Amino acid sequence: MANMEKFLSRYRVPIIVGVLLCFAGLYVLLSFVNHWMFRTYGLDLGLYTKTLYDHAHLRMNDCSFYLWQPGNQFGDHFDLYLVLLSPLVYVFGEYTLLIVQLLALVMGLWGIYKLARLYTESEVIPMLAMLLLGLNFGVWHAMAFDYHSNVVSALMLPWLLYFVKKEQPWGVVLMAFAMSIAKETSALWVVFVLLALLWDWRHNRLMRRVLGYTTLGCVLYFVVVTMWVMPSFGSGRGFWRYEWMGNGMSGVAKWVLSHPLEAIRDFFTNFTPDATGDGLKTEFFICVLLSGGLFLFVKPNYLLMIIPPVAMKMLAGDVGFWGITWHYNVEVAVVSAVAVVVVLANCQRANLARWTAVAAVVLTLGTLIYTTDNPLTIIRKENLRVFDARHYRQPEFDVKAARRMIEKIPDDASVCATTMFTPHVAARDSVYIFPMGLAYGAEYYLMLLHHWCYYEGEEDQVARIINDTVHYHLVDTDGSIYLMKTVR
Repeated sequence: MANMEKFLSRYRVPIIVGVLLCFAGLYVLLSFVNHWMFRTYGLDLGLYTKTLYDHAHLRMNDCSFYLWQPGNQFGDHFDLYLVLLSPLVYVFGEYTLLIVQLLALVMGLWGIYKLARLYTESEVIPMLAMLLLGLNFGVWHAMAFDYHSNVVSALMLPWLLYFVKKEQPWGVVLMAFAMSIAKETSALWVVFVLLALLWDWRHNRLMRRVLGYTTLGCVLYFVVVTMWVMPSFGSGRGFWRYEWMGNGMSGVAKWVLSHPLEAIRDFFTNFTPDATGDGLKTEFFICVLLSGGLFLFVKPNYLLMIIPPVAMKMLAGDVGFWGITWHYNVEVAVVSAVAVVVVLANCQRANLARWTAVAAVVLTLGTLIYTTDNPLTIIRKENLRVFDARHYRQPEFDVKAARRMIEKIPDDASVCATTMFTPHVAARDSVYIFPMGLAYGAEYYLMLLHHWCYYEGEEDQVARIINDTVHYHLVDTDGSIYLMKTVR
């Protein structure tokens, strides 16, 4: 290891740049190829791109994109990133949010390296820290499935800890605020992160005050946004996953406080009649433990940091949220990687720390491979496996034909499209997931004849429009994809 330390010290900058570029390339192949192959969807990339476009044009998004009865998007998720990032849609169009998410990943990897450098003089552990984060299944699955602001927020955590370690109050406040405005639940997560850090810095008067006041600020932000701001926009969907516990945030909180033992049990068991949920929670926890989560028990105050995201996963009434897929694991992934860094950097036996970090990386990689191969949770392998030829193919339809039809749609036309087409046409005034456009009078319909559906009876609706030559005109088709125009 001594020779490795010297090598890494001598070539530190090119190695760091090389690692960051390698991960950027991998995640471009993961995320951007999925989008190119029409494996991103109306929920959520299409919706968020449409929301971004609306903010860029100084108007509110009304959720007509996916709801029969429109309501302000702020009532569903109070996401200020989409406001702040909205001018970028003029430059990067449909790829805007994927580019932002990729840059957040690169900055997160650099952040965990910088954090590790503050904790240790070792050259090996900071380098391995980037691998621990970049190879974590929670990050990989999140980047493989559309865009989500909580991914960007979670990847800021290393920088928050960096400013805490540097004892820079304004850096702490700014990072906590930047993480909190991703969406309302991000603010709650930041509260628990700060409480965990308060324990570490309880003997430091300056940081105790900074962390304490910042925690109170985040609590206030969360309460104001969820109790007053979101309801003022017509909130009614934010807690739909937890309706089995009660009505709204107050009903959920009341149930948890009055049934604490049941709530704890429900973290680990299938409390629904849906047998497909059996074993999903166990699989998730095992994958977390093998991806750095074991170190949380050596640094138990960090367990506080994962309570909100794990609770939001495991107490959801839909078993689809319990497993190892999608973007619901990214906060846990980042906390686990940070825990490994903090624990090993404080280890008195340098060689033991280095070899333990190597073992942690190997286990993390092994877990990632398992979650992209044949886990208990249902996955889309073609979305996740960048080294598989199937990742670069779209067997359901002709990608070139789809792009040809999209190019035939005027930029100012209203469009109703099958879910995988909507992210590619979302940067316009009016766009809807099929069949929502039927309620709002869409001008063009871009439809795939056979696919999995969001809405009951969708295939029948597609067939009806194709056969209705009185009200709809066929613009183009390849026998699988149909572009129809409403006859005015």
